[in-house]
This record gives sequence, structure tokens and C-alpha cells, in this order.
Amino acid sequence: MDRRQFLAGSAALMTTAVWASSVDKLLALDNAQAVAREPWTIGFNGAEGDYPPLTMQVSGEWPAQLSGNLYRNGPAKMSRAGKAYQHWFDGDGMVQQFSVANGQIQHQAKFIQTKKFKVEEAAGAFKYTTAGTVIPNALPIRNNDDLNVANTSLLPRHGELLALWEAGSPYRLDAQTLTTLGVKSFGDKFKGLPFSAHPLDDGQGGLWNFGVWYVGGEKQLLVYQVAADDSIARMEVIELPQASYLHAFAQSENKLVFYISSCVYEEGETYIDAFKWRPELPSQLLVIDKADFKARQLHQLPAGFVFHFGQAIEKNDELSVQLCLYPNSAILTQGMKGLLTGERKTKTPHAELVTITVPLTAPLTAASKTQLAETLPSSARINRSGVMMEFPQFAQHTMSNKESAQQTSNAEKLAEKMGGASEFVPLFGVGARSDSAANSNFKYEAESESGLSNTLYCIHNAKDSSQHGTDALGDASYSAFYLGKGKIAEEPLYIPATEQHEAYLLMTWLDYHNAQSGLSLFRASDISAGPIASAHMNRVLPLGFHGCFINA
Repeated sequence: MDRRQFLAGSAALMTTAVWASSVDKLLALDNAQAVAREPWTIGFNGAEGDYPPLTMQVSGEWPAQLSGNLYRNGPAKMSRAGKAYQHWFDGDGMVQQFSVANGQIQHQAKFIQTKKFKVEEAAGAFKYTTAGTVIPNALPIRNNDDLNVANTSLLPRHGELLALWEAGSPYRLDAQTLTTLGVKSFGDKFKGLPFSAHPLDDGQGGLWNFGVWYVGGEKQLLVYQVAADDSIARMEVIELPQASYLHAFAQSENKLVFYISSCVYEEGETYIDAFKWRPELPSQLLVIDKADFKARQLHQLPAGFVFHFGQAIEKNDELSVQLCLYPNSAILTQGMKGLLTGERKTKTPHAELVTITVPLTAPLTAASKTQLAETLPSSARINRSGVMMEFPQFAQHTMSNKESAQQTSNAEKLAEKMGGASEFVPLFGVGARSDSAANSNFKYEAESESGLSNTLYCIHNAKDSSQHGTDALGDASYSAFYLGKGKIAEEPLYIPATEQHEAYLLMTWLDYHNAQSGLSLFRASDISAGPIASAHMNRVLPLGFHGCFINA
């Protein structure tokens, strides 16, 4: 891919022609009424400014050996000058830091100083059109980083913290002070490279990642490898069968795995509005060989939609991948709008953890770099767990904590080599369990008061399930812990075992009945026993997306 082609595509990716129509969409003006009507919406009000350091109130026994920083990212600037955004994806990013040391927890948070944030902060008003909201008389957009809100995830990299978005450059942060250091560069040739929020460790100090652009009828997936020195080692432009919404991907030992959904980019008032649910178009599993991006397969699947993946393994000439599968894309196009207004016209379905298995037959080699291999006859098997959950986490090796990733169980040792496991290890996630059925079995459409996650899950593999007091639902055995009525659980983070401490799950939450934010620590070996320690404060933090933990 030459520089001219990359720059033309990436510059067009975020133009106003893509993200807005000629018809202005009015901003919501009365967010306060929604807050009064639905108490859980306080988690989506955003923040007015940075949070100075505050020592949290602790309970239980925080292990003295556990020391480090939990970081989380998410949308936080949701309104300016009395006007509010229309979609959860729109808000400017804020990085939260929870410092854990000597049994004490201290919190602070800062807005990420993107170009967009600084321009709008100086103006005291929104000035750029975003993913889900058209701003009247918006400033012109010259490139994708003009719209970069850096609000999705965080990546430890070379002693810094990278704040990631889906379609633009990472922003560099000081991991101690949270000060924004500037835009991450991968070389002048790839300025503004679309860098998805879920890169994967390549096991060699580098990263696998991707970007997409769907301009002028294009349906292109850009897959690339970042070398240990942050140069772009390889990249390939792949023509997709349809311009599907892509958020993340998975890896096995030898493959990269993408879910090409039935949610397709067409036209709309905003970027989000342009995605349409087309159930007549089958979803497809795209499998790409790590050694040769031109060697790939497509496996046809029923219509579906996916944000996040769990593990992918290769065994007996088959590839199996875990993912959180939605029956449609309503969560993206409808549900995340209702979160900001407190109004939900229709109930949007939850994601179910499923495992898709496809044969690893001899890869078909594309005739050219812009063509996919033909879709293979449908031979995929879909095993449904019956557990409705999102934000999957599991034990995996990362280069940033190589020294401390000494796994203590046989299951964890299988995951020590990134992408090289031959068996699934326990998988953790959160889901919305019915408040009235918290202590009983439930099935599928059970839902909390808010409709948001309130339960931590551990999905056991067959070997582990006999060692725990577990329930069974669908094809999965699992353990669970219900946080309680009025609480919303965020993404749990897996902290690997070290020579000093066992493996833990660390999870933040919002108690919207008591207007408090907090975090709880669980033993990864037995989450159903509940947290061994917690901390809370009288701050209502904006609910966010993804994070990371860095050992001290």
C-alpha cells in the first residue's frame, strides 16, 4: 500500500460527508429531565472537569503484596453550553487512575487533551461533529484526528500509556501524572493511521491491529503489524464482502479472526446512523494467516453482531473462537442513544457468549491483495453458552508484564504464550442479571433494573468445572456473583498471579442509588465467594469502556 493511497483513504475516513448529511440534527437540550426520570442515567452525565487525588474508603483485606495502578478510559465530556451528545460513543475521553498501595486506594482522573477537546474547551461549546451527533456550523474536518476523542481503551506501551479510539491515532499519556504528551507517531508515512482500540500482542514486542474505511462505496479492511520499535512492519488492504461495523478481533497461535457482521455502513445523518441492520446478509468469519495476510478464509454464518471477543484456539485442524454475540445491532444504533436520554423505545437484546468452530482447511490464497478468498461452504458450528455477558477477560501473556506473568494453575500456563493455547482457560465477564432472580437460576432475557450489567461471571472449561461449585446454563458451566440492586458493573480486569500474590479480578462499579463509585477485588479462583476487598468514594464517575492494570 503506497503513501498516496493510505493518505487519501484515511483523510476521507472522517470527512463531514461521511459523518454528517446536509440536514442538521438538533442536539438534546434537556438531559436533566432524563436524569430525574431514571436514576441510573447519572452514570452517563459525564464530568465537568478533572478529578484531583482522593483517598477512597476501603473495606475488607486488600493484599499488601498487590501494588500498582488500575487505569480506565471512557466518554466523559457529554455536554457543553447546555447541549448534550446523542450517543455514548461521542464523549471526550477521560482516563481514571486507581492507585493501589499498602492496602489503600487513591483515585484521580484527567481529560485527555486531544485537539478536539482543547478547541472545544477554549470555545466553551461543541465545535466538531461526532460519531452520533451532528453539530450545527461545525468546524471543517481535515483528517480523522480532528475528531479523535481518545475515549475507548488504554494500552501500556514503552513506559507510557496510550489512549485509544477506533479510527485515529493513539494519544500518549504519562502513566503517573496522566498528563497528555501528544499524538503517537508510527512514522510520517502513516500519519493518522486508523488504530483500533483493541490491538493484540504479537508475542515479539509488537502488535497486530487494523483499521477500516468505507468511503465512496469502499469496503476495505487494513490489517497490519506494528514492530517492537513502533514502525509498521507489514500491512495489507483487504476488500470485505460488506462494509460491516468492526470493533475488535481475536488471535489464535497462527490466525487473526474477524467477525464480519450484518450491520452494514450505508448512509445516514451521522456515522452511527449510517449503519443499517441487514439480516438478509449473512455474517462471516474472516480467518487470516499471521504469516501471510493474503492467505485467508471466509466462513458463512447466520446474521449477527459482535463487539468483543474472548479466546481463539487451534486444535485438531479446527479453529474455535469465543465471542459475545448479539442477534442484531440494536445495541449500537438504538441502545447507546437511550443511555444518554434515559428513553428506550424498544428493549435491545443482550449479548450471549458463544463459541464458533470452523475447519482449518488449506488456506485459499487471494489472487490479489484487494480480493478475499471465496466463502467456504457453511460448516461452522455455533455452541451457545446460555450466559448473557460482555467485556470478556482471560489470562493472557502481555509483553508489558512479562516479568510478573508467572501463572500458578495448569489452565493459566496454557495461555502463557500469547495466542498459543490449545484449550480454553476460564473466561470472565459481566452481564445483566435480574434483580429479582439474583439467587436463582435464570435464562436468557433476565434483566436488571437498569438493563445494565450487575453480575460478574466466570465461564469454566470442562477441566475446571469439576473443581468449583458451578451452575450450568446452555453449554456452559459458570460461577457468578451478583453485585446488588442499584449497582452497575464495568469491565473486570484480570490481574495475573505473581510470586507475591495469586490471580485476581479487579472491577469498578457505580452505585447509582447512593451516588458512589467504587471497585472490588475478587480471587480469580472463586468469584462466587464475593469480593475480598472493596473501596468506594462519594464521586459519580462516568461509566466507561476499557482499561488496564500495571503492576508497580
